[in-house]
Amino acid sequence: MTSILMIIGVFAGVAICMATLYSVAQAMMREGALRRAHAVAVIAVLAVMGALLEREVALARMLAVPLLGVAVWVFVVERGWYRIFPVMMQLFAGLLIAGYVALTPLPA
Repeated sequence: MTSILMIIGVFAGVAICMATLYSVAQAMMREGALRRAHAVAVIAVLAVMGALLEREVALARMLAVPLLGVAVWVFVVERGWYRIFPVMMQLFAGLLIAGYVALTPLPA
């Protein structure tokens, strides 16, 4: 793995963590469509992360497609500069769909 891919992976990880924390806060504080959109986004991100945790890359790639759709929904209902957070989710889902996930083998 090249160092550039590692740096992209670190930035993607930090970005998705920031976006998920923001969505958790919005799901607790807001009302209506914005609350529902952020709640579904949190569930979608956690589903993808759970699949990656279990080292199921194919499942994570399949779950990235609905995550991309949910992130677009959040982008539509969100206002202001806060739209950057769903864009981070979209980039994360795009990286997964494109296959930029390389899991290292577990030590024996």
